[in-house]
Amino acid sequence: MPSEPEVRSNRLPADVVAAIRRLVSDGVVVEGGDLDIADQDLSVAEEQSLGNIVPARRREFRAGRIYARQALQALGIPACIIPVGPDRVPVWPTAIAGSISHTNSLCAVAVGLSADWTGIGIDIEDDSSLSDELTKLVSRASELEQRQAIEKQLGYDLPKLLFVIKEAFYKMHFPLHRQFLTFQDVCVELDVDNRTAQARIVPSDRLAVVGNICFEGRFDSVHGTLFSCFEVAAH
Repeated sequence: MPSEPEVRSNRLPADVVAAIRRLVSDGVVVEGGDLDIADQDLSVAEEQSLGNIVPARRREFRAGRIYARQALQALGIPACIIPVGPDRVPVWPTAIAGSISHTNSLCAVAVGLSADWTGIGIDIEDDSSLSDELTKLVSRASELEQRQAIEKQLGYDLPKLLFVIKEAFYKMHFPLHRQFLTFQDVCVELDVDNRTAQARIVPSDRLAVVGNICFEGRFDSVHGTLFSCFEVAAH
């Protein structure tokens, strides 16, 4: 799924990470912060997987791997290489489920033991509004029916929230099923009062979906940053 350009604003990275920790379930470890931590050396094996990318993207990648190793250490997993797989997602150690997300100034990582979680997905984004063009790309018509009322209650752009929720859902879902999804393949229903979201895959000619399984995620915002998480328990 494509990423939306961001506008940097004043925010406290520690507060954002603390808010994400409150959002995830017990047993999921969250680490993160600003990108200054990336001004360190990184394993050559991980760097080689990037190819020729712009310095900003390389810095985001480095921060993600550093915070990921911190999170793994909290689970008792020794420092290890976390390469990029052929599908461009992190290759976690065998005993781990996890997810990495970043803005142009922040990074967050969530990990858990695969004995407890078969899938974990998080996404963080600046709360700037999506353009009309991206709104059409990200949102289904049914998701925008109560847009004005929902945005009044939330205080930020509904399509951008849908973007964040669907990205978090995709990061949880793809490692389990290796199934590429567009934004239109996922339908989201919000419970704004409780900051929860139900996401389900919409059957189509391209997608054969067995049953009508809903996955429940959570979302919130702090200091101009939106974030969402989805988890699938192993039991």
